[in-house]
Amino acid sequence: MNNLELEILLLEKINQLNDKFQTVPFEHLSKVNGQLKLPRVLARTISNNVIHRYTNDREDTEKYGIFKQTNINKHIISFSFTLSKKDSFIDVAVIRDYFTNIEAVNWWIKLNGLNLVIEEVGEIKDITDYSASDLLERYVFDLTVRTSKELRTEIEIIKDVKFNIEGGN
Repeated sequence: MNNLELEILLLEKINQLNDKFQTVPFEHLSKVNGQLKLPRVLARTISNNVIHRYTNDREDTEKYGIFKQTNINKHIISFSFTLSKKDSFIDVAVIRDYFTNIEAVNWWIKLNGLNLVIEEVGEIKDITDYSASDLLERYVFDLTVRTSKELRTEIEIIKDVKFNIEGGN
């Protein structure tokens, strides 16, 4: 699962929990910049690393050798919540608590047909901005998520090679 797909999947879940948030992947921010409204949630992948590689047994068909490898990726995604004056910290806390309650729970994966595990949910940090004219409440928390992806390569099997070697003199 790539970064954007994972961000969108998690933002859709946030939207199901509380549909008053405008949810935007950071990658799409330039597309919606003039249409941003409050309250909103931005998702941004901070890192994505392959942490394990598992090589599966080789399978052969008559024409191809099929090689499979499963990669386990570790994603760290940051969610930034910007609230209006009528919204509250509680809205953010409810969403974080939902992810905390499904942390590393296998039934959630099987129930939703997903190939991911929420490994860790960070604490909510208050990064509220105070300007001369206004107050803009902002909160962030990070999710550490593991995903798996199977890679498959087919290489044609060459059974016979015939050489025709001719003399030099």
